[in-house]
Amino acid sequence: MKIIVLTLCILSFSLNVIGQKADLKVILEDIEESKGTIYISLHSKEETFPDNSDDSVITITLTDFDSNAEYTFKNLDIGDYAISFFQDLNDNEELDTNFIGFPKEPVGASNMTSLARPKFSKCKFSLESDKTLNLQFMN
Repeated sequence: MKIIVLTLCILSFSLNVIGQKADLKVILEDIEESKGTIYISLHSKEETFPDNSDDSVITITLTDFDSNAEYTFKNLDIGDYAISFFQDLNDNEELDTNFIGFPKEPVGASNMTSLARPKFSKCKFSLESDKTLNLQFMN
């Protein structure tokens, strides 16, 4: 009988965790130029990060912003995520880089502290309940 009760408790807990959802509000601060398009990509695995690709969980675009921009990702599964973003100043739908691959347009990622190619392991964060991230471009 104890085994049945314990099994039911574990199963009930597992179903609650699996079904949990949360919202993630992303606020990009101190935007230098309010022009172009901002691309924000939400990633749940290292293989897609930091590229803004169809393989990310979702990529959104923002065209209406000033010195700050914000977007809320709704009803996300609980888990680990990382965010990458860039501002397409000339609206050519891609991140412009110089001949060695250094970005010519503003870029950033969650938990990013220096201007280098971000890694998922360093940029990831846990989403366990509704959360707000305040992020800045690395110019």
